[in-house]
Amino acid sequence: AARAMANFGFSDLVVVKPYAPVWRETLSAVGAEKLVLAARAVFSLDAAVDDCQLVLGTTTTQNRTLRRPLVKLPNLDRFLETVAARPGKEKARRGTNVPPRMAVLFGSEKTGLSNRYLDRCHAVLTVPTTGKCPSMNLSQAVAVCCYEFSRGRKELGPSASSGDLGRHRDALPTVEETRRLVEHVRRAFEAADFLSFLPPREQEKKIWRTFLQWKLRRADLALLHGFLRFILKKVSGLSHGK
Repeated sequence: AARAMANFGFSDLVVVKPYAPVWRETLSAVGAEKLVLAARAVFSLDAAVDDCQLVLGTTTTQNRTLRRPLVKLPNLDRFLETVAARPGKEKARRGTNVPPRMAVLFGSEKTGLSNRYLDRCHAVLTVPTTGKCPSMNLSQAVAVCCYEFSRGRKELGPSASSGDLGRHRDALPTVEETRRLVEHVRRAFEAADFLSFLPPREQEKKIWRTFLQWKLRRADLALLHGFLRFILKKVSGLSHGK
């Protein structure tokens, strides 16, 4: 996978809970040794993608119930243009929009991505394959996706930081910013005794799913945080009034 990334000019590799004794071995990563040695190892998906504004999860679509927009790899450029467009300007001329800082999430060779991880993705990216053999080897999937991302670009420069991309109020929020809002909403649910029959994890899943469907911008998060603080203050006042 690292070698495939290096082939097409990518270098930012993050590995979630790798098998420590061997994952930095570079025997099969000819030309990508530095990439492997510089890769970050983290212990949660949040830590891997918190600074990203768009997360695409990769999977085959067979025998899966997907609750996310489905993007076929050949249609990737069109999808990214739509995402990057500012509100009310979805038909902006190609190349005029600032691309979001993005992560492409690949599952393990053995099991792929579970629904738990796909639920944290903004969209699902799939490679059109024959129905007789839909599953791809991990490194092959990485190579095909990296090729499509780099196609038509002479040289890929360094990734822009989330700070550079998030200065404007209509920019996409990072995963970390959305996660803070999800937790704020869950606290409001708890204070108002709303959906109390659901465990916190299920409440959180519903909130995530809703926010990703809404395609929120940073200005929306600021407004919602203010509204939630107001609601929590009101609920707290009613509780003390009793």
